[in-house]
Amino acid sequence: MAALTYSPTYAPAATAAAKTGKSFWARVWDRIVEARMRQVEREIRMHLSYVPEELLKNYRDLPFIKN
Repeated sequence: MAALTYSPTYAPAATAAAKTGKSFWARVWDRIVEARMRQVEREIRMHLSYVPEELLKNYRDLPFIKN
């Protein structure tokens, strides 16, 4: 058996046919993930008052903690 790889130099048709950018479903999934992350950060901010102050000193650089 032998393995053979093609570079764009030798396979220009494959390079031309390749799509650039993300597919529709990949963009939809990214938006869903971003929305869920924003929701999680909102929930954490709402309940941040229950966390002891000593613990918050160690985590001041988290994106959802306002200094």
